[in-house]
Amino acid sequence: MRTSAMMFLFGVLAGVFCGPATAHSPYFSQSETISAEQHQTVTLKLLNGDGIFFTDPMRAVVVDQNGALLAASPLSEALRIYCEKGGVARQCLVYDNLTRTVYQPVEDEWRNHGPIEKDGKPQQYPEDMTSDFGFAGRAATLGETIRFEIAGLATSWMTTGIALAWWMSFWLLLLPASRYVLGPDRRLTIGRIVVLMVQTVGALLMIPIATYAWLLAPYSVIYLAFVVTGGAMIAHLLTRWRKTLTA
Repeated sequence: MRTSAMMFLFGVLAGVFCGPATAHSPYFSQSETISAEQHQTVTLKLLNGDGIFFTDPMRAVVVDQNGALLAASPLSEALRIYCEKGGVARQCLVYDNLTRTVYQPVEDEWRNHGPIEKDGKPQQYPEDMTSDFGFAGRAATLGETIRFEIAGLATSWMTTGIALAWWMSFWLLLLPASRYVLGPDRRLTIGRIVVLMVQTVGALLMIPIATYAWLLAPYSVIYLAFVVTGGAMIAHLLTRWRKTLTA
């Protein structure tokens, strides 16, 4: 397991520091049809720009059936659309995972700002927009924060699984050294000291990599606490299970 963790670590290092950074066109990452009283067909979308070395900046935008821009939220780095299920009038909210801000479309403030997409593809970067309009922002309630965070965990289950495996590997590398520091249970040897140092260095290297991964795809403090704590619990259970087998 330790060997696999180290191979995984070096693979991530190679991908992060050797992979080329290339510019790309704007794109939509999420699209939801919403109800409107004064417009026939309206879509709420997440417009992503080009962050190159870091996360792609994004805005929530409202687009009509002709591809015209009706509303744009403030620029952000981590937005997600959540819609109410059921009902004739479909309502959706936009949640900022970093600031825990909710943006709600306000139809009375929508204005036609010309075409923003052609054949379903965006023609403008969100960072090039000079202002935001057509959305009302407010702090998310405690209930909304819990509901949106749980929904985010469910929809990004694959990413969450990778994050749990990452932090599990981190704790598996770090736990042996911490046990010796806090309460050695057997005599240290030169070979054992070297192994502990390598494991500790490997664990510490995972922190800047995880930091850069966060800069590429930011997530909330609540999500971070969940995967770090969850990884620690899994590592602890695996360690106890391995001790039981070898006892």
